[in-house]
Amino acid sequence: MFSVLTDFDRLRVERFKQATEEKLRGVRCPEHHQAPRVRFHGNSIRDISISLTGCCSRVMEIANARIGASWPNPSESTSAAS
Repeated sequence: MFSVLTDFDRLRVERFKQATEEKLRGVRCPEHHQAPRVRFHGNSIRDISISLTGCCSRVMEIANARIGASWPNPSESTSAAS
């Protein structure tokens, strides 16, 4: 299948990446104080995927919840113990 990426496609991918990174800004593991690491794979909104890694399951839970949220929730403390 032949695929042509338009400027519109590239812009949508870039916005998605920026929005995802913004949601993760400030997220830190409550125990290890490390940020999750995010990588993007794919060139279009239809085939983009996210690879998320972290120091432990707790930071992964926080990061996944933050990514799944409609927008960042500043009231959720990312460094407080749960």
